[in-house]
Amino acid sequence: MPIERLASYLHFDPASELALVDAIVLGADTNLVSFQDGDMWPLFPLATAVDVAESVRSLPEQCAMRDGRKWKTVPVIIFANAFDGLPPYYEMPDGVHVLPPVCSHHPSLSLRRIREHTDEYYDRILRDYVSLGMLVRFENGHVQVGPALRKKDPTIESAYYYAKADRRANRGWVTVKRDHEGLRHDVDIFHHLLETDASETAMHRFFEQHPAFLMEALLGVPLSHRPVFASPEGFTPDYSLLPILGPVQNSAVELLELKGPGEAILGGRLHRGFTSRVHRAVDQVRDYDRYLRDPANAKAILASFGYIPDASRLAVLIGRMPQGPDYEVFFRRKSEICVNIVTYDDVLEIQASQVPSPLDRPWF
Repeated sequence: MPIERLASYLHFDPASELALVDAIVLGADTNLVSFQDGDMWPLFPLATAVDVAESVRSLPEQCAMRDGRKWKTVPVIIFANAFDGLPPYYEMPDGVHVLPPVCSHHPSLSLRRIREHTDEYYDRILRDYVSLGMLVRFENGHVQVGPALRKKDPTIESAYYYAKADRRANRGWVTVKRDHEGLRHDVDIFHHLLETDASETAMHRFFEQHPAFLMEALLGVPLSHRPVFASPEGFTPDYSLLPILGPVQNSAVELLELKGPGEAILGGRLHRGFTSRVHRAVDQVRDYDRYLRDPANAKAILASFGYIPDASRLAVLIGRMPQGPDYEVFFRRKSEICVNIVTYDDVLEIQASQVPSPLDRPWF
């Protein structure tokens, strides 16, 4: 998002109420140069980034995300460049961090610094939750928030939390933060579920407790069994995935139909292609897409999403990645339909790639 749009987006755009963000990262790595009396003078974009950070810290209390976190409390991380310097009169607002120039040239270091500041932010958030009476537990490298997250009193407010903005409706424990131990534990459990051909119900329950798996695989905020359609009554997709920044530029929603990891994807000898199970799942998610466009469901959609999407994408999560000659067949058949066929190995690969090896050591 262009830096000049950020403050107005957070303050006035209804889309910001539907976003889900852990940090705001501002780039101050463009060295503009002005010529004055024949000399070159660097114009420090860091000053602009600091001004934007201060405008974020000055936002009204009621500016909050879909989980009730106030925008003004989100950490703001500024990437400086070699020519930037903080004049002595700059006093950085609380939660605003300027990273040194070396971070701009080393992605792994940059991500580590962002993670550190985000972890500090979540530590404060969780203490805030506990002070409000919400259930928080620490288990196997995870920080999880319990069913008490359902707001009983819409007037509840604290330094970090604004209850009226909270749109969550989780039915059990949900992971909101995990360390490397937690990530490794998640990958091991997920791999075990795949190897034992866990049921669709078991996989759905896992994703509800660990939303990062679907969020990172499909790049959206996963909502379980929402919306519940009025026509046909009671029908609901397994998951709807909304834009992470809210419908600010892209108001499309992704509808996901979930099947088990033990389901066969390809079948037949001659003209090998998708099995009937895949085709039924495709038909099912196409039906949900049609229900999404029915005016009779507008009220349910608005209540679940906070807006009416103007476009949709369709996906089916099913089975394991085919091997051998079937690998090429899978991608050929996948390219021939307008529904995205995702395998559980696709999801596993994204998570497993983040597990640090025993040889990984911080170098800075």
